[in-house]
Amino acid sequence: MKTLGTLLLLASSLLAQQGNREGHDNMNPVVPEELIPPAPVLSVEDALKTFELAEGFTIEPVAAEPLVEKPVDLKFDGNGRIWVVEMRGYMPDVDGNDEHLPQGRIAVLEDTNNDGRADKRTIFLDNIHLPRAIALVKDGVLIGDQTQLYFCGRNGIQRTSEPIVVDEKYAPAGNVEHKPNALMPHLNNWLYCAKGEFRYQWKNGNLHKDSTQFRGQWGLSMDNFGRIYHTNNSVILRGDRLLPDVLESFPKAKLKPNTSTILGSNRVYPSRVTPGVNRAYIAKINGYDKDTLDPKTHKLINASAVAGLAYYRGDQFPESWNDVAFSTESVVNLVKATRVTADGLNLSGEHVFADKEFLTSTDERFRPVNIHTAPDGSLYLVDYYHGIIQHKTYMTSYLRAQTLSRGLEKPSYELGRIYRIRHKDKPLGPQPQLLNAPSKELVETLAHPNGWWRDTAQRLLVERNDPSTIQPLKNNLRNHPNELTRIHSLWALEGLDQMDHQDILATVSHENSSALQTHGLTAALSLPPDQVSSSKGAIACAKAPHLEPYLTRFIVANFSEEPQIILSTFGTYTQQKAPFVVDAAATSLFSKNITDFPKTKTKLDSHLANFKRNQKQLTPEQRLSGDHLASFKRGETVYSIAACVGCHGADGLGLPNLGPPLDQSEWVTGHPDRLAKILLHGLQGPITVNGKKYNPAAAMPGLSFNPTITDQNLADVMTYVRANWSNKAPLVTESQVKAVREATKDRNGRLYTADELQ
Repeated sequence: MKTLGTLLLLASSLLAQQGNREGHDNMNPVVPEELIPPAPVLSVEDALKTFELAEGFTIEPVAAEPLVEKPVDLKFDGNGRIWVVEMRGYMPDVDGNDEHLPQGRIAVLEDTNNDGRADKRTIFLDNIHLPRAIALVKDGVLIGDQTQLYFCGRNGIQRTSEPIVVDEKYAPAGNVEHKPNALMPHLNNWLYCAKGEFRYQWKNGNLHKDSTQFRGQWGLSMDNFGRIYHTNNSVILRGDRLLPDVLESFPKAKLKPNTSTILGSNRVYPSRVTPGVNRAYIAKINGYDKDTLDPKTHKLINASAVAGLAYYRGDQFPESWNDVAFSTESVVNLVKATRVTADGLNLSGEHVFADKEFLTSTDERFRPVNIHTAPDGSLYLVDYYHGIIQHKTYMTSYLRAQTLSRGLEKPSYELGRIYRIRHKDKPLGPQPQLLNAPSKELVETLAHPNGWWRDTAQRLLVERNDPSTIQPLKNNLRNHPNELTRIHSLWALEGLDQMDHQDILATVSHENSSALQTHGLTAALSLPPDQVSSSKGAIACAKAPHLEPYLTRFIVANFSEEPQIILSTFGTYTQQKAPFVVDAAATSLFSKNITDFPKTKTKLDSHLANFKRNQKQLTPEQRLSGDHLASFKRGETVYSIAACVGCHGADGLGLPNLGPPLDQSEWVTGHPDRLAKILLHGLQGPITVNGKKYNPAAAMPGLSFNPTITDQNLADVMTYVRANWSNKAPLVTESQVKAVREATKDRNGRLYTADELQ
């Protein structure tokens, strides 16, 4: 058997190991080999023995191989059946061979004998290329794969049509780890994606697509109020301080609101030594300035592979577990619990356990990648159960050696588990039977204590479009004692196109519930202008300070009725420095294409000036011609293929914690040789752009070893970003890139730093 040192030497000699960074020549293991336990495939029974779970809880299997294989996500239908997304094909070996083959599946699992474990499996659709998301809609299913979004007709769990592409630009080509996913249903009747800037709505047999704020990397969740929560590799939990889409991005105005905030620290406490971390070799004993692993315990210090999450909205845990979000960390085999506190527009988070975790495992193959509140009130935990956890694009020679040393590359397929986490002191809730329930029962279900039941009842009510439910929903909205029932009733009416200005007044005038007022002001944005109630009436009723951005958005959206009131109110709010008020006003103005607005002496004035100036500018298609335009057009495609859009955004304004802006960046419009070096060999932050410092959690990988990316491709994408948005730099040619490649060929994949390129 080869030693780890021998394997590391072999791995480091592989030119295709794209995850290696410049200056990271010392990848000596930092965990003594004698302390690293083996990592065999464990049976479910043996895997259960490796878990350490919070006191009072138990974990039990719901499904395991061969009933489920390589699951990454799931959804429950109205009768509680489990629709599982199986991403077969992700990293079958350390080189990612056969990843291009369509091997994924959508399977439906059922518990036919009511013993709490699935015993029946139905394949709904197979031969899918790396599927990552599913949403249940009327008469069908929306399925997201590696590149596109499909609709499949269904009757129950039986497919009635072949997949139909409904969005060919759902997931632009690129790395599997940086693709839209989740398709989470929201209170507002839209589906939201992680790692994407779009939301979707399936209505009357048609898909509607709209822009939204970029969120996270893998998985989404929401609380009872409707705030969305997300994560990325190194951030355990982020939360949105506002309801979605109250604010919008407007590149022409240089307006890109960011309403999310990090909740809690990113410290983790695994229960086993964790040598299998991509950059565990970064340690002071190896000459680096920090430690990735704790030098005493040999365990990861801060999260590096956070995946899906669940804001608990069930009714099976004790009440003390309300307002707790659970995040999965797949590389070090744990689930983190974070208690969230909301105070108006402020969110804060604190880990439930000081120096422990909600759930840990000593099984290195345990890969929790998603988690959901279930109909029975428990949490369902999705375990990919796969040895390899890092994609080939980012895998270092160090991790390759670690993977091979413990045989983690095999088996490639076959395995996967779904677990249930429940509290010992309360029985599980009943199996739902909502698909054929009377409409009256669905209206009543909007009062259920479990958020899954309320969400599902609302969705089914909207899909049925039963006229007999309209008046009961309006009665709920006005008279029901449960605040959450009123909120769901409001959005059910909105989804049925039966909400009117009287319904909005019923919520905005409810002075004892700022939550209802918030949702009323937000829902009113979907009403036609002639149905919107008086702005003065809304101002008189909505007085809570944290309503100010919602109120501003509502007022300015309808400002033509009472401009003086709007100016007065807006001035008052901005003087108080209320958060998001300027962004809310700008969103309304730009949504209506209004730029002639009196001076406010706020940031709004510069947004308006930017918008007016950019409105007059010619588009790249109008400015460019000949070879320059042809290269620009080709570069637009490469920008998606090379996954640039996943970190820098379609608008070039950058994305939080992922990539700095490209628009008006001196790094883009400066000398093309410098930009070519970055694209060829990558860049490790921090980097300062236009005087602002950015330090993305992940490095930008170089493209020099990617055989599918040519020098002409790189020249084209450089031309694209240098001539797009506000940038107006000259054409870059293939020969320029070729010369830089030749001059820097000895870097051998080592990343640049900003200091090197000054």
